[in-house]
Amino acid sequence: MPTLLLVGVFGRLPHSAAAILLTLHVRNGLQMDFASAGLVTAMLTIGVAIGSPWRGRIVDIKGVRRAVLPSIVVEAGAFGAAPFVGFQVLLVLMFLAGLFSLPVFTVVRQSMGVVVRGPDRTTAFALDSMTTELVFVIAPGGISVLATAISTTASLLLVGALVVFAGVILMVTNPPTRSSQLPSAPREAVDDLAAPSRPTDASSVPAITGAIPVVPLPQPQPRRRFMPWLSISAAAMMVMALGAGMALAGTEVALVGFNETLGGGGDTLWVMYGVWCFGSLVGGFVYGALSRKFDPFAIIIVLGLTLVPVAFSLTLALISIALFASGFFIAPLMTAASERLTEAVPERNRGQAMGLYGSAMTAGTAAGTPLVGVMLDVGGPTVAICALAGVAVATGVVAMVLRQIRRRRRRMASS
Repeated sequence: MPTLLLVGVFGRLPHSAAAILLTLHVRNGLQMDFASAGLVTAMLTIGVAIGSPWRGRIVDIKGVRRAVLPSIVVEAGAFGAAPFVGFQVLLVLMFLAGLFSLPVFTVVRQSMGVVVRGPDRTTAFALDSMTTELVFVIAPGGISVLATAISTTASLLLVGALVVFAGVILMVTNPPTRSSQLPSAPREAVDDLAAPSRPTDASSVPAITGAIPVVPLPQPQPRRRFMPWLSISAAAMMVMALGAGMALAGTEVALVGFNETLGGGGDTLWVMYGVWCFGSLVGGFVYGALSRKFDPFAIIIVLGLTLVPVAFSLTLALISIALFASGFFIAPLMTAASERLTEAVPERNRGQAMGLYGSAMTAGTAAGTPLVGVMLDVGGPTVAICALAGVAVATGVVAMVLRQIRRRRRRMASS
């Protein structure tokens, strides 16, 4: 488990720094507006959104090493060339970098779902969310200071080097993503190299026919050929991930606008990011210590409501207090969502499910960053943050509606 947490830390370092670095590079290096900066970040996240389910499926079928190697080559090459190209070519490079991004989220969360069982899974996911927040305390602020103090060129080259380093760590550690890969797992014939989602697929029913027990053959059930695991419950989680990605990534970009309004530099931006992520770290610690599980849909609604005070804060001290309160709910949201999705999807499909979950979140990021960039140019950071708060609340409400539809269908089917 400690090794898996370290893998998550090193694997997330380059991605956690990418959005703010690209914003600074387009804004300061290429001398373009926030909308253009948001478009570059959007191309990266669109690539991730398209590639994550595909990368997750490769992890399911071919294993971690064969999924990671192409990511090292393509993503490192894209970030290495990014400082030396114009805006149009930069858009293409960032799309390719996203398409082949390291499947860190998929591998780490899928492996935790296999290695950790029962109530300890909540604590494990909370620890992973907390270490993720440590990364976001260090990486965005650190890279913003490096980009403003030295150059965005050096910073982009550093991100490319971090991609290689993180990819090598993933290949060397090769975390287990299926129960059949665990040392204590019994050797049994399982199709698609996947462990069964249940201890038994068919129950044995003894029948009075002499002394011979009869085991009924499972009856074939009609199933969708495309993503048969995607239930209404799982779809609601994807909707929630879409809104969470839009709200969180949009807030990250909006803080750059707040920083310019306050006349601050890289150190002020680091303070805001650090306080925001520290709040999430504390929230993850508290949530992991609790035995009770909370509804992720309710958490994202509360997260949206806590963004409203951020929008109307006029000083760095007030912004920091509001950001801490908002950040407190980020890690619990990620923990509750991952746990709920792990319970809703069979083990043999979790790589694809986690990939689609990551795609939904990055799709929200792709939609949020350019829209927030436009709102920053037109209405300023207050308008942008208020809009993001509305998105988070609306997402939670829609997800709850989908869940009610599922429950109503179940009641109708049982009656």
